[in-house]
Amino acid sequence: MKILGFIPARGGSKTIPLKNLHKILNKPLIQYTIESALQSKIFYKILVSSDHYKILNFTKKFKKISFLKRPKNISGDKSTTDSALEHALIQLGKNNEKKPDYICIIEPTAPLRSAGSLKKLKSFIKKKKINSLITVNPIDHIPGKIKNDKFHFLEFNRQARQLREKYYIETGTFYLVSYKYFMKYKRIVSKKPHFFNVPKVESVDINDQEDLKFAEALIRLKQNEK
Repeated sequence: MKILGFIPARGGSKTIPLKNLHKILNKPLIQYTIESALQSKIFYKILVSSDHYKILNFTKKFKKISFLKRPKNISGDKSTTDSALEHALIQLGKNNEKKPDYICIIEPTAPLRSAGSLKKLKSFIKKKKINSLITVNPIDHIPGKIKNDKFHFLEFNRQARQLREKYYIETGTFYLVSYKYFMKYKRIVSKKPHFFNVPKVESVDINDQEDLKFAEALIRLKQNEK
């Protein structure tokens, strides 16, 4: 089974300038993802896709990491990871590289993802036929949406938490898609994807300064436990 590790790391970020190189405890954010991907040893190739020369130059420090310059037209705020992955697979095809069976999208904004979870993912997909997979976490409270200045419960059930129906939330820890599915539909996530439950601590996703502080505290605590 050939799994391609794909790290989408564009340079633009409005909330945190050049976020993927922002340092947490003296280590660039993207480095946490690169290290966990390498430590997992489940990928035949790990590819960083970026439009920013500083990110590409940083990637060069890792001998076992490949990199690809992403065009500006698919690197804006509204650009999707789907388009970045399509570009990468087209380029790999032009280089006559072997097609992967799966692509695992490992976002650089999830620094607490463990190599152990990636190893478990490989064991998981050996047992199932998967087109698309997302990581999830259970949530303790009933979700809903805001409409006309009021909160609308997805399900109005005031029973004790242990008796309620279980709900889950998508996390950005990692995604998986089969090569055949992606090349046919050009999307990473299907309407009804398989799911892989990850620890809550690994689901921390960096979007703003508050997330950075939270992640730093957790990483520091993790290091002190060693």
